Amino acid sequence: MPTLRRSATVCLLALVVVGASAPAQSHDAEFWRGCLARDAAPPAAAELPGLLAELTGMLDSPDPEVRDDLAFSVLARWLVRDGCVPVEERRKLLATWTANLRRGLDGSGGEDAVAVVGRSFAALALSLLAATDAKAAWLSTDEHAALLTAALGYLRDERDVRGFDDKLGWVHSVAHTADLLKFLLRSERTTAAQQKEALEAIAAKLAAVATPLVHGEDERLARAVVSLVARADCDAAGLRAFLFRAWPAPQPAAPDAAALARSHNQRHFVLSLQALLLVERRELPALPAARDAVAAVVAARMRG
Repeated sequence: MPTLRRSATVCLLALVVVGASAPAQSHDAEFWRGCLARDAAPPAAAELPGLLAELTGMLDSPDPEVRDDLAFSVLARWLVRDGCVPVEERRKLLATWTANLRRGLDGSGGEDAVAVVGRSFAALALSLLAATDAKAAWLSTDEHAALLTAALGYLRDERDVRGFDDKLGWVHSVAHTADLLKFLLRSERTTAAQQKEALEAIAAKLAAVATPLVHGEDERLARAVVSLVARADCDAAGLRAFLFRAWPAPQPAAPDAAALARSHNQRHFVLSLQALLLVERRELPALPAARDAVAAVVAARMRG
């Protein structure tokens, strides 16, 4: 990824600068439920920075209600539905959440059962920022490139790929990163080289995960690829080549559990993409070629 890394180096260094740990949660669950009430008004501007910092701390919680039902839901409402978070506050969140993708991955703690939820929900929270940018661009070219670099690095390096955990609730690192990529890949600032890099990262992840992904990760990754198909500059030939890499021909050697899991993930990803393309109603210039490409892969592998 040399070109993308060079273009984003300065911005990535800036993103590492994060404040001290987020403040302890000072509002109870009822307060946050009230923020989600149908008639709830957005917070006052003076209160917003403190509340956003508190919500960021809640994204680390091992309690799925605190993390998912409350923190993420309130952030989604304020960022996407209400649009009440100004750009200067979004940039602070961008710096903090991007840095949080690496906590425990670059040192000790990468295998911590709880630490992964903070990383994974940082990716999901970043998808909200990417969604606001896809709606009305506010990220600079360098910021967009840095975030895409961080997302692909997290997809590559996160080893905890659990979907749902009985105690932690949704962990879902693969699906959350796919959601982030889905919005980033819609941007006009995403270059042809970056599009290719994203496809290579998805193929590499499918080849690396040695356990079955059974909680919808295949569809979420496929939706990220649909973002590329929807682009006016979609590389149909490159997409076809990617699909054959994403679901490679089976090896003649006797399979083991890891190989069977990889095959399962690769197959379900391509089939999910095929289903999404078949029900796509937009008149996309690249859609016929994309449908033909995925059908060719499915036919080749089913014959095998």
